[in-house]
Amino acid sequence: MEFLLLTKSSAFLIGPIATLLGYIMDFIYEACSLIGIQNIGLCIILFTIITNVLMLPLTIKQQKFTKLNAVMSPELQEIQRKYKDKKDQVSMQKQQAETQAIYEKYGASPTAGCLPLLIQFPVMFALYRVIYNIPAYINDIKAIYCQVAEPLKQLFTSQEVIESYKEFVDLAGANNFPVTKYNYMETNRIIDLLYQFDSSEWTKLKEIFPTLSGTIESTAAEVINLNNFLGGINLMEAPGFKISIALIIPILAGLTQWISTKLMERENPRSSDSDNESSMAKSMKSMNNIMPLMSVFFCITLPSCIGIYWIASSVVRTVIQLYVNHSMKSISMEDLIRTNIEKQNKKRAKKGLAPISADASIRTTQRAQEIMAQNAERERLKEEKLKELKAQGKLPNVDLEKKPQTSIAAKARMVQEYNERTGGKK
Repeated sequence: MEFLLLTKSSAFLIGPIATLLGYIMDFIYEACSLIGIQNIGLCIILFTIITNVLMLPLTIKQQKFTKLNAVMSPELQEIQRKYKDKKDQVSMQKQQAETQAIYEKYGASPTAGCLPLLIQFPVMFALYRVIYNIPAYINDIKAIYCQVAEPLKQLFTSQEVIESYKEFVDLAGANNFPVTKYNYMETNRIIDLLYQFDSSEWTKLKEIFPTLSGTIESTAAEVINLNNFLGGINLMEAPGFKISIALIIPILAGLTQWISTKLMERENPRSSDSDNESSMAKSMKSMNNIMPLMSVFFCITLPSCIGIYWIASSVVRTVIQLYVNHSMKSISMEDLIRTNIEKQNKKRAKKGLAPISADASIRTTQRAQEIMAQNAERERLKEEKLKELKAQGKLPNVDLEKKPQTSIAAKARMVQEYNERTGGKK
């Protein structure tokens, strides 16, 4: 994994994206410098806002598919139930054909929901690389570290000379940059190490190289000033488990992510019926509950600059989600289907296939929605009837909230059996 330790990422796909995002970060720093503000924390926040806004079209595309999928889902689940116990090749081909027909009816693609996510993943990794190694992408900050890196490079004339500084070897090893693996005869690699230093390690470096103490001290002062956030948080130091103002970073990271995930769950609810809820949906729900706790742990153990990025990302995602949700309300399902089918027909025309009727698809969609509403109302009435019978002591003491053990269908059967036994009387 050598590319992760180089000043600039050279990873496939992630490297070029990180370089492009690095230009944005460098521009932000230069713009802030023009008004007399030189602070990495502020740059990270502005950088996060801008990059998330740039990805807004992908977010809207994802939300449109989610809205459409909510309508398609009952029909797709019905097909899954129809072929649930049929594993022969003919049945699987029929299931695939019927599923494809549903997607075509709505002018959607099975990969439409995955594509935006696939695009966002390398972007997110590239964002992390830029935040994690800022001197690689902001020239002015790199120049500050070069004030110490260049004299050290001139001092380190050979691998043997480097290893003769035993305390330096220990200091590098403590930051996971072992001298045995990297020779520290390149400026970039020295900067990688220096960027990990907290104030105590800068002091230690000054003691190891007394001839460079003046340069090290002035550079450390500049670096600490750049990384100072809210008057008492060093962005290059991990908050740790000690009581300090820096603990507000992991707390806010967990809280903002929890708010963001809950908002997404509220706006994109999943079926909680045991007959419909897939194992993937359950896994996603569990992950949404675990991720805020993981954010707290990671932001305690990682430098605070990562925590600032995490908080800013969650806040920006929440604001964007609210905006997108508001925008989605103005888009009717009929318009969305018509637009999708128009795009689908263009592709079909290139293949010499007959066009799909948008009006016919909209009529079937409206009918499907009416049926869904009727079914939901029937289930609600059955639920109320079951609760009423339970309150009267005419049913076993079952937990109505445990749907994985008692589905709507099972409850309906219980009501029907009771009515048959009592002749429909209470």
